[in-house]
Amino acid sequence: MKTINYNKFIGEAMKKARENDTPISGSFELTPLCNLDCKMCYIHLTDPTVKERMLTGDEWITLMDQAIAHGMMTALLTGGEAMTHPDFRKIYMYLIEQGVSVRVKTNGILLNSDMIDLFTEYPPYIVDVSLYGCDGESYKAVTGHDAFETVTKNVRAAIEAGLHIQLKITPSAYMLPWVDQVMEYAKTFGAEDVSVNAMLMEANPDTDRRMEDFGMSLEENARIHRRSRELFPRTPKSQEEEESEFMGEIPENEPHILPSGLYCNGGRTGFAMNWDGTMGPCLDFPRDVICADVKTIGFEKAWQEVNGGVKSYTVPEECHTCSHNTKCHYCPTQHKEVAAQHLCNSASCAWRKLQADIAEEYLAK
Repeated sequence: MKTINYNKFIGEAMKKARENDTPISGSFELTPLCNLDCKMCYIHLTDPTVKERMLTGDEWITLMDQAIAHGMMTALLTGGEAMTHPDFRKIYMYLIEQGVSVRVKTNGILLNSDMIDLFTEYPPYIVDVSLYGCDGESYKAVTGHDAFETVTKNVRAAIEAGLHIQLKITPSAYMLPWVDQVMEYAKTFGAEDVSVNAMLMEANPDTDRRMEDFGMSLEENARIHRRSRELFPRTPKSQEEEESEFMGEIPENEPHILPSGLYCNGGRTGFAMNWDGTMGPCLDFPRDVICADVKTIGFEKAWQEVNGGVKSYTVPEECHTCSHNTKCHYCPTQHKEVAAQHLCNSASCAWRKLQADIAEEYLAK
């Protein structure tokens, strides 16, 4: 029997889904609450009334059922800390029983023996674990809690149990004194993959967090980006090739800027639902640009609104003449404060250009 690599299968499915406006992937922000308090987190809320406004397990399952009926094949469960949702297991098992390929994002604190047993019997596709330090001091500086020993123990146990674990590192101003040690420490786990987030997200306004507090300089970002490529080598690829893996291929040297609409697959083959039942192209997408209330109008109409909004969005005029428009696509999540006015954030543009140049450096080696 002829077989196909899973990632290649998903890539082919995404091409077909994009042609037919089919939402084959969904991201679900089960809760904005967390058992850590990361100082750069774009979503974590501490308002006690949030619990009363969160969707219940049954409400999430109802929405997921509608998503499956419209073509959803893969799902990401995240937060906040997804596992703190009181109905996490119920939601997870519903998706598994429906044959959905599930990916889980977690900080690792609740990835204990009971959860590992559940995941061993009913495996997720991948478990992404965020690593915030290399010792108790660094963990407390970044997250407000010394969770180092707990996370280390749980991650090693999960890998030993055979789960597909990927480690995620999010450098910020608070991690800077230890960032090289954190990357070195990540290598000791022997995880399937380690990735270092290339860019921080602007925090949502109701979190009271500000980029000027947790952001890093262009020079610091570049140094970390280069070091991560040395520590976690991959087959050298250009920025365009890296993006095409999850956004679909476009002809070489043609701009990633469409005459109308956004290039990304968010809102074209996938959607995101925030903790309060609001749908957008992706979890961090600015609500003043594109969003729909699924609870009020239902999944089908919400998807139509989000899909239509993405396809009709007008990219800033300057992107069409930018020297890097064959290497970069405009993403409203990186221009949150000005995306509704169809403008660019110059700092984000500078970093994206430098990222593309660094990718070309490694491609030339």
